[in-house]
Order: sequence, then structure tokens, then C-alpha cells
Amino acid sequence: MEVKGAWGLVAGGLCAWRLPEDESGPAAARRLVRQTMSELRLDRDVIEDGELAVSETATNALRHARCARGGRPPTVPELWIWARTIPSPQLIVSVFDGARTTTPHTSGAGLLDEHGKGLELVRQVTVAWGSTPTRSRIDTTSIPGKTVWFALPLPHDWPGLHYRVHPGTAAHHLLLNLTRRGFKGTRSTTEDGLSVLVLPNLNVWVHRRTFCWWSTPRRYMRRPLIDLQETTELLIHHLDTTLTPASK
Repeated sequence: MEVKGAWGLVAGGLCAWRLPEDESGPAAARRLVRQTMSELRLDRDVIEDGELAVSETATNALRHARCARGGRPPTVPELWIWARTIPSPQLIVSVFDGARTTTPHTSGAGLLDEHGKGLELVRQVTVAWGSTPTRSRIDTTSIPGKTVWFALPLPHDWPGLHYRVHPGTAAHHLLLNLTRRGFKGTRSTTEDGLSVLVLPNLNVWVHRRTFCWWSTPRRYMRRPLIDLQETTELLIHHLDTTLTPASK
């Protein structure tokens, strides 16, 4: 579920924006990250780290997208922000572009080197970062692409740790998230109130406090209901990488 104000992230919501397709994109990303983190009343140092990291990831998204389509981005870049509680309270900032096959990596450059240090800066100022194949959230055609994301620490008393989401509400929003991204499914509810989402080759059980599914025959995944957006991305990645084109 998309929310208008930053405090909607406490309840498992997501802030998402289209970024400009030109050189003003990184500046817009910095402004939006600063605004969101300021509304959450995060420490100034953490806000500055977020601005620096998103400037680099938005710049890389613009550069890689141009290389992928002869100088013209294949889709409008998107900025997503949500919160997760596992493995610890963290703010996730993610920049989407349509260049799925262009994987970012650190160049090994030192912080004092003139070139090639962008992602090294991201690594230095964040808790974690990475790149994940996914699909656009805002574009109604659910364009395949990737995100470059990073995590910033949230306070240990983050209110989302104690926020309780009704399992029926969580199941509804998770199925809606997946449907909007191109994966159809159905929802059923047992007599004791347990919801089951039936997706292509995958079932997701929605218990009183957790989402549960088998990511592999030997790996059982469990995520809190409050981590709705994180669960959505994990499932999108799973479905996108395990289904054949004909079954998507």
C-alpha cells in the first residue's frame, strides 16, 4: 500500500515516486529522501548518509539505463522507500530502472580515488546494499528491471516493531501488491481465520503475525506482517526467477 506521509511507513506502507529521466533525477531523489527521513525525525548524520547514497544510486541508474537503450532510459526511474524490522529496524531506499541485465558492482576504487568510487561510498555509509531483479511499482505495465537498494538504521524503538497488522488486511495488501506487479493469484481463508495466497507454483500462508512460504524445497521463509513491502520484493524476486515465461 502506498502512503502519502512518511509515518505511514510505520504501518507497513511504501512511499514511491517517479524520478526525472534527465540529470535532475539525482537531485530529486536527494530531496525526497531528505524530506522523508526528516519527517521520521531521524538523526542528521543518518539523513546525510541517505542523501549521499541515493545520489550515487540514482546517478548509476540513469547511466546504466542510457547505456542499455542507446542513450534513452527504457523506463522512467522510480524511487521507493519502506521500513523493515528483520534483521533489525532499517529504512530501505531503492532506485528502480529498466536495465535488468546491467548489474552494478564496486570497482575497487578507494575513497580518495577520482573515479569509480560511487558504490564504494554507498557501501561505506549504509548498513547494507545490493541489486535485485524486480518489476516497476508505479508503471501500470509492470516493466521488468532491477533496483539498487541500500539500508539505513532506524531507532531501536522504531514504532513499527510494536505495530500490529490484522492478518486479513496483510493478506489483502500482499495479494494486491503482487497482482499489480503482474502475478495473479487467489486468496482463501480457513475456518480459524488463516489466509492462504495461491500464486503460480507458490502458496503463501498468512498467520496471525507472519507471512510464511517455501522459497526452496528445503528453505522455509517467515517474515512479520509489518514487513509487507519487504515480503513483496522477496516474492517478486522468487516468482520472477522460478517461473517460465509462459507461466508468468
